[in-house]
Amino acid sequence: MLWVILLLGAAGLGGGYAAERASIPKLQYRPGTPNEIVETCRQAAIAAARTHASEVGAELIRVDATSAGEMRRTRSGQRAPVEVGIVYSRSSGREARQGIVECRVDRRGQATIADLAGAAR
Repeated sequence: MLWVILLLGAAGLGGGYAAERASIPKLQYRPGTPNEIVETCRQAAIAAARTHASEVGAELIRVDATSAGEMRRTRSGQRAPVEVGIVYSRSSGREARQGIVECRVDRRGQATIADLAGAAR
């Protein structure tokens, strides 16, 4: 009986480490958006994620981004699908958010994230 408890406790410790490692989102690259645009969009996502973190009392740990397909030209600039992965730290542990967002880049090169709430999964 004591061995079962020790084994379960050890498994829980290992699972905690695995859960922490699993909190890093795995992004799937899809060609179509240049790296420079992805980085511009990542910077916009960082700004939005920092604001969100301060509103909910979390700490922003990391923000990753990759191309999620072909960009489209619009009258005011370009729209780029970008997959974003965000990791926050809260008192209850780490929280990862991931999703594809629409990044709008105007003619001056300024980026805005159209739907960062979509990165909630």
